[in-house]
Amino acid sequence: MADALDERLTRLRADNDLDLAAVVADGMIVAADHADGLDAESICATAGDGFLMMAALGIELGRGEPSILTIEYREGTMLMGQLEHGAALVLLTGQAVNLGRLRIAARQFRQQSAETAAS
Repeated sequence: MADALDERLTRLRADNDLDLAAVVADGMIVAADHADGLDAESICATAGDGFLMMAALGIELGRGEPSILTIEYREGTMLMGQLEHGAALVLLTGQAVNLGRLRIAARQFRQQSAETAAS
């Protein structure tokens, strides 16, 4: 099953020209595909804090569980999406990205993950 997750992340990264595609739980990498020279462990550990903030903010606002968090930086974008069992999808892009397409890809990944967990 881990090999299937690795393959899906590799495909997600290649199809969307990402620097990083990872599944994390509590800030620890479950599986990842990333560009050479990228400190994926450090990024995912820090992104775990962002995921906790995203969940806490959803509760505080009374808006329910978070779906997708998008943070745009000068040099790229980070997108995080909640998965099953407390895990999160972390995507990191360069500057040139179609955010709509990336959100759709993240939602499709989330749906496939839920279907895999249910079977």
